[in-house]
Amino acid sequence: MESGAKVLSETRPKAGAPAQIETFVRYSEAAADGGWIERNGSYSFEMEDHPATITNARNVDTDFDTHGFALVDFPVDIDWADNADFEKNYYPQVRNLIKKMTGASEVFVFMGIWRGGADVKGGGPAFSAHVDFNGPALRQWVSRFAPDRVAELKDKRLVNINVWRGTSPVENSPLAICDKRSVDRGDFLHVSLGKPEGEFTPDMPAGLNMAHNPAHEWYYFADMQPNEALVFKLFDTADPDWKMSGHTAIEDPTSVPDSPKRESFEVRTIAVFDE
Repeated sequence: MESGAKVLSETRPKAGAPAQIETFVRYSEAAADGGWIERNGSYSFEMEDHPATITNARNVDTDFDTHGFALVDFPVDIDWADNADFEKNYYPQVRNLIKKMTGASEVFVFMGIWRGGADVKGGGPAFSAHVDFNGPALRQWVSRFAPDRVAELKDKRLVNINVWRGTSPVENSPLAICDKRSVDRGDFLHVSLGKPEGEFTPDMPAGLNMAHNPAHEWYYFADMQPNEALVFKLFDTADPDWKMSGHTAIEDPTSVPDSPKRESFEVRTIAVFDE
């Protein structure tokens, strides 16, 4: 990781926060591969809850390049309810952050979503281990963002990197991130948004849900604050082994009962590399 972002992995430990919590991770059944999710939230497959030990990453020296994620100090002043504000003022800051962290030549920032709160904005926390996009989906997005540069960008290395933060202190339903070194390519299942026409093939744009693997190592950052952001690496078109950090909301058994519902903002990026 290049300089430019202050890593906070070993700071702000929550008073009394345990080194690990015991909860569950919601996975997809293996038969989900080639399945689909409707916009109304219905699935063509079943979900499976598996017991999981989640490590408090504030007590671990995590590294973006090694683990696939990092917590950074990233204070901003944004009206999250105002699309124009976060697109005009937050997106450029995210773009600069990702460039500094990765050395990317170009970064596309898109699909910001404000979730949760008392009115359950954006459907609320997403309890499903997943990766947002496969390689064909990244290529499709880039062709939308730069339609006049399709030939120039078609062979570039693309990396999907997300930036997630609590817009208020995260007191429940934290985001868990899977250490990219603990996953296998076979853990990822192609899932389309909407029922595809005809049979699904892997060269079609899709998301990737995760099947259970007992080797998975999950982390979370206890007591995340609004000045902090969790940056994590997802699909990399140059990685044939698919070493990437799946993510999901989890139930934290140490959360105070009736604490405020989690509010978060997540934005997707695609980093372009000239290599």
